[in-house]
Amino acid sequence: MDTEPAASQFPPNFLAFLKENHIDVDVYNVQKDLPRYVRILRFSQKSACEVCELVQQIRTDAKCDVSEVDGVPGFLRIANQDTKLSQLRAYVAGDIIGMDVSSGIAALSLSVEPGDNVLDLCCAPGAKLLLLAELLAIDAGVSHGTVTGVDISPHRIATCRSLIKKHAGSNKGFVRLYAQDGTTFNCRAPRAKWWDPAEIREVQLEHPERKGRRRTMLDKPWFAPKLLSTNYACSESDLYDRVLVDAECTHDGSLAHVQKYERWGWEHLDTQVVNNNRSQSVPILQSQLLENGWRMLKPGGVLVYSTCSLSRFQNEYVLGGFLSRHAEHEALVEVIPLLQNQVAASPIWQPSCAEEWVGLEQHRGVFARMKCAVRLDPRVSNTSGMFIARIRKLSDVQTTFDVEDIAPLKLET
Repeated sequence: MDTEPAASQFPPNFLAFLKENHIDVDVYNVQKDLPRYVRILRFSQKSACEVCELVQQIRTDAKCDVSEVDGVPGFLRIANQDTKLSQLRAYVAGDIIGMDVSSGIAALSLSVEPGDNVLDLCCAPGAKLLLLAELLAIDAGVSHGTVTGVDISPHRIATCRSLIKKHAGSNKGFVRLYAQDGTTFNCRAPRAKWWDPAEIREVQLEHPERKGRRRTMLDKPWFAPKLLSTNYACSESDLYDRVLVDAECTHDGSLAHVQKYERWGWEHLDTQVVNNNRSQSVPILQSQLLENGWRMLKPGGVLVYSTCSLSRFQNEYVLGGFLSRHAEHEALVEVIPLLQNQVAASPIWQPSCAEEWVGLEQHRGVFARMKCAVRLDPRVSNTSGMFIARIRKLSDVQTTFDVEDIAPLKLET
């Protein structure tokens, strides 16, 4: 956007979208000042000396300042946002990938531990999936946990598979992918000791009826290692320890993504961002993804809901609708440990005057419960925009809702 303010270049339809969604157009003026971020692959396996050498090499290739991101392990900040990854030896060698630190924070907010069964319900294009797999294998590269990735598009799942096969190394041995609708996905976590041939033989003896049983497209992984692809690997009852719902959104918080439309043609914003039907349908889709992710989470587990939108209708309203369906003894929005000291996060949107409370008065308690959720405002965090809520499941209550009841908060007239 160079020296011109964003509002002078955006088409009228996008400006109307920003106004309707209460997004300050000035946020896009910081795009030209944002750095580029990359993530060091297999960071936990590198010594401090190796990391320093890698940073120095990237600094030489990029011809600008490169530094580690405080508080977000494995992420580097490249001062020149126009740096091409292909010009970096570390990228060509497979030592780094491009990933905005805001996306990394969303994945790290799950606090994944080795041995967890993790569900990434909207996993494409796969950068967060790859990070989650590394977190599971942080102890000497060995994991008995799993990562299950889901995306409705076979094309996008193929992209995830390519990324996993290229960069995951031995970690791909506990990753499985499903080309399914995240709002209805129902495949349970792998059984305990899925990796143990003796355990699988015991299950085979206990359940001879499974031998030769044809698997449907709804329970067969699109991609999985041999041990995770058998009829006996799935527990059929166990839920997941961690669930990430990085939901489909309008991507208006990804400033670099929005800027690309200057090259692609602003007219494409009409169908991909500002289309009115999409503005109405996306928060409903997000609510359904969040609800299904919650259904697949075990009691005591953690779910992270995130979007790269700045719209309150896709963030606070979706989270508020969820909390209005789940009482305080069921769901707790927790403080995100990663953001307590290092990363400059901003409070979420809350009604701040009588005019803003109109139609939301009955939801004051809901807004009070979501106060620990955060926004990453590009003007404050120096990252892409992101909304993140970490939710702990306190109860084993499983309530079934009619589809029409799974929706964001509604203004009462």
